[in-house]
Amino acid sequence: MYAARNPSEEATCDTCTDERKRVELLPENKQAAEIFRMCRSQCERRWNGEQDIEIDLHHPSLWKAIEKFPGGIKDEWKCFTKIIHAWHIAQQRKRDSEG
Repeated sequence: MYAARNPSEEATCDTCTDERKRVELLPENKQAAEIFRMCRSQCERRWNGEQDIEIDLHHPSLWKAIEKFPGGIKDEWKCFTKIIHAWHIAQQRKRDSEG
């Protein structure tokens, strides 16, 4: 994504020196992390009377990304559950930080 910009940039996560933010992925999680980064904004939203709230990832979009992933994914269900779990953890942290 950063390389495609004009002018191209280096991804901030590649140069991050803050150990609290930097994550070293295990090899078995690299594919799920790539798909998570692609799909994390594809959310189902519902109006709660005041604002739209994100309730879940859009599962059809996520499954399409898993199916079309270059080179394929060996265990699609496991990859799907890792992504959903990561998204819900991120949403919980976001809600906790908002108050």
